[in-house]
Amino acid sequence: MTTLISELTKRLPDRWLAGALGPGLLWLVLAVVAGALGHGRPFDTRRVADLAQRAGELINRRPAEAVVLGALGIAAALLMSALARVFGSAARAVWHGRWRGPAAPAGRWWAGVRARRAARSLTRAGTTLPKAYLPTTPTWIGDRLQLADTRVDAQYGLSLALVWPRLWQVLDADTRALVQQARARVDLASTLAGWSVCVLALSALWWPAAVAGVVLLVASWQRARTAADVFAATVESTVDVHHRALATALGFSLVEGEPLSPEAADAINDQLDKGATPQPR
Repeated sequence: MTTLISELTKRLPDRWLAGALGPGLLWLVLAVVAGALGHGRPFDTRRVADLAQRAGELINRRPAEAVVLGALGIAAALLMSALARVFGSAARAVWHGRWRGPAAPAGRWWAGVRARRAARSLTRAGTTLPKAYLPTTPTWIGDRLQLADTRVDAQYGLSLALVWPRLWQVLDADTRALVQQARARVDLASTLAGWSVCVLALSALWWPAAVAGVVLLVASWQRARTAADVFAATVESTVDVHHRALATALGFSLVEGEPLSPEAADAINDQLDKGATPQPR
């Protein structure tokens, strides 16, 4: 136990610095620079150098005041990190196609537009797909995540929403780590989008911040697409490899080398849903 606590103590500061304090302090420095430069002289390096010199003199001549300002800066940095995560959660909801409230009608309309476009593209290519495989959400990321559910149901007849929490219990540590890493990439992309909003807010003081904020936003969107694709593929592959172990753990006898039968899949869904799953006629 002592060794475990010691190891956690070593790792927690690194994660804290990388995930919250570091980006917050970087934003705070950028905010100070933006306030000092303004729109008139956006690239005046001499003014930035003077600002750094005054900060150094403050530390040397009035260390107590510097400590107080440093503590306030850390508090502000942590506050901005929390705010960036809030903005990131909102961006993640939009990217995942969870459009609520007044945006819901627009989301349904755009999802229909995307589905019709996909159907026309398939028709021109002479290809057909089941309707369930066509876009169902207003965003590409939402469709990619939804496709994981659809493909698991099409292949095995299993409901991913029901199976996944139980499947997690039978996974080994290495597989869990792979899934967690894939999910962490999704969260990091959305947090980057949150920081892009915070940087864009500084454009009111310093116009180059608008360029930096847009670049961060585009980068976060690209990273989010890649991360969502990797996460969905990781979830699907986990179900592919371990669904038989789950069925066995639930008490179902499977024939070696034979795929999961539709009857067994229906029984598993019904058991996990505690009898609430409608039975096929």
